[in-house]
Amino acid sequence: MSKIDLLLDEENELTFQLNIEGSRPADSNCRLAIKNSDMTLMFEAKNSNPGEVEITIPSLKHVLKEGEYDMTLEVIVDDKYFAPLTIKGNFENSIKVTAEAVVRTKKPKVKASATLIESPRVKNSKNTQVNEIAPIKPSVSVKNKAKSEKVELTDDAIMKILNALTK
Repeated sequence: MSKIDLLLDEENELTFQLNIEGSRPADSNCRLAIKNSDMTLMFEAKNSNPGEVEITIPSLKHVLKEGEYDMTLEVIVDDKYFAPLTIKGNFENSIKVTAEAVVRTKKPKVKASATLIESPRVKNSKNTQVNEIAPIKPSVSVKNKAKSEKVELTDDAIMKILNALTK
């Protein structure tokens, strides 16, 4: 049994050489049967040249799936049935196109600013007056499109923010 490759999503044209011999002339009809497990598709043949038949198979992408199917050339002469040729038809799509949606969410833009505020603090110790600068926690304002608020941060938190911004 021979094998033939056919396109599932395009029209296929097959030509077969057919010789009918007998003692008297008779009318003949030819057709091609494509057998599936659920159904059999039949396509009528047309006489093209003497001794040749031509069969046009339309696009079957909505009828069959990709794969191999048994195909039989059937000839009916008067009231007699003949199956002179059986082949395997390998149906494949000519082109496969797939697409997937890619969803990307926008990250909100966050801005951070910090200001260091210093204030002198006076310390009295044994009648000696020393001016020291007292550390005050920096005030950071975070601006987001959704909300705006003031947050007090520690030195470690500020370092983490700076390290994250420099990456």
